[in-house]
Amino acid sequence: MKHLLIATIAVFGLMACNGPAKKSSNTQSAEPQIQSVSVDNLLAEAEQLVDKTVKVQGHVTHTCKHSGKRCFLVGDNEQFTVRVEAAGKITGFNRELVGSTIEVEGILKERRLSKEYIDQMEHDVNEKVKEDGSAESCATEINNINDMRSWMKANNKDHYSIYFVEGLSYEVVE
Repeated sequence: MKHLLIATIAVFGLMACNGPAKKSSNTQSAEPQIQSVSVDNLLAEAEQLVDKTVKVQGHVTHTCKHSGKRCFLVGDNEQFTVRVEAAGKITGFNRELVGSTIEVEGILKERRLSKEYIDQMEHDVNEKVKEDGSAESCATEINNINDMRSWMKANNKDHYSIYFVEGLSYEVVE
């Protein structure tokens, strides 16, 4: 009887050791982890990331005060800005976020401005100057148009790309 009891315990012990393998904590999930990038790095890689899920981290410089549906992020180089549109779990961006660093997860989108569209923009600005003589305020718009054309020429493109993030969720980092 003792031998039967010991044999039974041994069998159950072996079965427990050979049972289904436990998942270790460092196994990868089915979805690859998305690494967070700065605004500067996101814009450098934007062409390859269009319509893909991204995480971008930056300093909030502005939130739209009327709707709260947009915020603008800058990285270390404050020359580059990315717009974030509220979508997914984001119902809006509070004005208190200005000055904070946030990390946004979302889909990178691209809006292309054609050469014809840019030509029409320039025509509209010139008409505005003729109508009300507001050359000072229009100088910035003309400079932006010239910058777009310079970028198109330098990059051998027939359009100017504006990248933005359709934000699905965010969290305050600082």
